[in-house]
Amino acid sequence: MSATDWELFLRDIALCLATYQGRGPAVVWPDRAHDVLPRLRGPRGRHARRDPRGTGAGRLATDLGHRMGYAVEAFEHTLPAGRALALRHPGADTLVFLLQGGARCHGEGPGRPGGEGRGIDLRLRAGEVFYAPAGHSCTLSGARAPCPLLLLVLRAVP
Repeated sequence: MSATDWELFLRDIALCLATYQGRGPAVVWPDRAHDVLPRLRGPRGRHARRDPRGTGAGRLATDLGHRMGYAVEAFEHTLPAGRALALRHPGADTLVFLLQGGARCHGEGPGRPGGEGRGIDLRLRAGEVFYAPAGHSCTLSGARAPCPLLLLVLRAVP
């Protein structure tokens, strides 16, 4: 992966945040995603692990935090095949990166009780990033094979 690939990928995520932050959910297709995402995966077999600074995901969190001006934490998860994974971080914006495969993504706004037909539903694939503002939730489901994913949590929203 070149420095240009990294910068273009990071630029597109920062542009998404600058445009949609606090307004509502969004999907971004960052430039060079298929070159960058394989480098973000940590060791296999880890679930809900906060990434140390030395990994690709940790570097992404650090670089995005510097670019945006606040703390960003990275967590690795795996969406098991045929199961659902609820990603909720009250009071923090989140970015969901599928590193491999695809899954149904259901996002809901604040004050919406979980219910079919409410919120936003889409099919999220590797290379696409789902942004959920603070107060929104995201539930992933419908994976046919285990899907490794990365969750970035933006702790101090401007």
